[in-house]
Amino acid sequence: MSWICACMYDLFACVRAPAAPCIKRAATAFCMVALLSMQSAGTASAQERELVPLRILESLHMDGVLDEGIWQNALAASGFTQQRPDEGQPSTERTEVRVLYDEQTLYIGVWAYDSDPTQIIATQMARDGDLADDDYFQIILDTYMDRQNGILFATNPDGARYDAQVRNEGRSEGRFNTNVLTDWNGVWDVYTSRNEEGWYAEMAIPWSTLRFETGDDVDFGINLERQIRRRNEQAFWAPVIRPFNISQVSVAGTLAGMNLTRHDHRYLQVTPYSLGGATWTFQPGTTERDDDFDGGVDVKYGLTNNLSLDLTYNTDFSQVEVDDAQVNLTQFNLFFPEKRAFFLENAGLFRFGVARETELFYSRNVGLVRDASGTLRQVPITGGGRLTGKADRTNLGLLLMRTGDERFGDNKIEDNIYAVARVSQDVGEKSNVGFILTNQRVGGGDYNRAAGADFNLAIGPKLAVSGFLAGTTFEQGESSESGFAGRLWSRWNGPLWQFEGLYMGVSEFFDPGMGFFSRRSLARNFGGFHEVSARAFFTPEPTNSIVRRYFPHIVLSATFGDDGTQLTRREHYHWELFFTGGEQAGITLDRAYRRISADTRPILGVKLPVGNYTDASTRMHYTTNLSKPLFADFQLILGQYINGDRRSLNLEGGVRTGSKFAIGPRYELNDVTLTDTANMEREVTTHLFGVRTSYSFSPDVSLNALVQWDTNQDRFVSNFRFNYIISPGSNLYVVYNENRDNGDMTDALLGDPLDRTLIVKLAYLFDI
Repeated sequence: MSWICACMYDLFACVRAPAAPCIKRAATAFCMVALLSMQSAGTASAQERELVPLRILESLHMDGVLDEGIWQNALAASGFTQQRPDEGQPSTERTEVRVLYDEQTLYIGVWAYDSDPTQIIATQMARDGDLADDDYFQIILDTYMDRQNGILFATNPDGARYDAQVRNEGRSEGRFNTNVLTDWNGVWDVYTSRNEEGWYAEMAIPWSTLRFETGDDVDFGINLERQIRRRNEQAFWAPVIRPFNISQVSVAGTLAGMNLTRHDHRYLQVTPYSLGGATWTFQPGTTERDDDFDGGVDVKYGLTNNLSLDLTYNTDFSQVEVDDAQVNLTQFNLFFPEKRAFFLENAGLFRFGVARETELFYSRNVGLVRDASGTLRQVPITGGGRLTGKADRTNLGLLLMRTGDERFGDNKIEDNIYAVARVSQDVGEKSNVGFILTNQRVGGGDYNRAAGADFNLAIGPKLAVSGFLAGTTFEQGESSESGFAGRLWSRWNGPLWQFEGLYMGVSEFFDPGMGFFSRRSLARNFGGFHEVSARAFFTPEPTNSIVRRYFPHIVLSATFGDDGTQLTRREHYHWELFFTGGEQAGITLDRAYRRISADTRPILGVKLPVGNYTDASTRMHYTTNLSKPLFADFQLILGQYINGDRRSLNLEGGVRTGSKFAIGPRYELNDVTLTDTANMEREVTTHLFGVRTSYSFSPDVSLNALVQWDTNQDRFVSNFRFNYIISPGSNLYVVYNENRDNGDMTDALLGDPLDRTLIVKLAYLFDI
């Protein structure tokens, strides 16, 4: 641990002298807590539940019927226990799970019996659909038995596939949870069936999708969960107490005694992709067509069963998906999630910092660069590689990417090299400490570097503490800047009460070039800032009531400049109800204070006068039962906003027929009145209208459409996508995108066309 502390002191030595004592105190506190994490082991509470899988030699016919006799020869996991609604009671319906395996695959068979199968609910069929409002079954595998991490696989009665990578038991450390990576798509398959006794599932997970230690007596951590949606019932094989969920692998059972000695061989997966299409660009009086034929390849090579090497050439830019439109009502930058498959693999290992606020590595920056005019440009990713895995209790991640140079008119963007090194060490039963280094080098010699250390400490089953300390240094031409950021966070989880608190400090010139720092302007304008925040949640779940769960909570936070001047303050009081019928309702009271400087970015195009502002508003929302064929969500915000008023309305909903077809319109209205620097009252009204439609012919064939009209950007955007999953890991896409200018100068109903793109893309996985 001392080497991490020494590195942090050396890194922060470059920061301006007045902040040095504060930095050293923060570094000292960080090291003391991290050292404590090495000495404090959260008590292991893994349960004695054990399931011994059956090794087979014959092949299985995957159809979800489970009528092969070999299934009945395997031991069954049963006796599921409710967490909700009646904690500790047996599940109201019988569930049996059996596990088989051979040299290539792990098989899971599920018998989800139901006394009234006509009431089974399935609303999703497409890949990675939200199963929260369905009957579902999910399994988590802790393949390293580290009681911290796992891989989650889930399905519903119509064969939907959902998966996720789980780190640090899925703990949420703020508004966004980056310890559950739902964008990851593993290579696996599932088939389901139904009859008059219930529904059944047959999962097949190739060993190449998992990482594990080989041997003749290998154990995995395992837990199983079944939801019966009409009763709002969640039941677990290895019981999980409220408020935790299946991600808490420290209480999982054991999948015991597997003979995996034959898995020492190395695996090789090659996924080439080819893309062809055309783009039509419309200018006044002329139309240009640009034909595009491109291709690339991703390679995954198993150096060992624990360590894999991923290589990419001409990395796919995920042209088949578009971002949901967002209206920015803050003075900070918006966050858009990563969608490119190569960067999603093991992305959780490279996460460092506060999700969507202060991240040292944000992979979406790779291939997106601003030119001399400040315009964001897409540049080609020539290639790169990633090494990830685990050796004993050490997690290792290395990433190296290169983008090519590109010219846009008179602007030339130099090639960039991106490098990330991430190491974390498991400590005790449920804790870890880690280190990260990032380096971005521009072809001209400029660079941005960052280094940081972090820890996650679990003290018993309810208390978690985490923190990080990071520094950055940036050099461009003759100028250079250095800065730091640090954070300490803790959460106590009880069955009725949860408490959360944090402190964060950021210096003026903290700038993670490869990361995402939403409040950079706040740090620059006020010489850095310090934030303190506290949250309290009360979550009683009454019995024999129309209310399934009460969820009142309070959030208090404040931000101060480096000189102690208060910059922001927020008071958030929220009362929310979850009803037994699946509906939700709530009301929120918000009170905010903020300090506006001369350098604060305009909000909705309005430049605000320098000064201090306090406002108050209320938000009311109501959501119907989302498992019904007709569903809706309503949200209304009324009140003051900075030096004016705000009226916002958000309507979402839709109609679905089972799990095959759904259409969901969305409408967002923002009517904001602000006073600008000339003391003129400015009223800005924005409308955002969108419709998302999907039709699933089967779990492997789907058609999706997204149409969005944004008056703030004067854009009408449409995306139509056909997806055929040829086999797990292999996809065919046919995509049509169109952008139209909806400004005041157009006479067309939907605006004048700006560009149209037609793309056909094929990616095929060869498992060698």
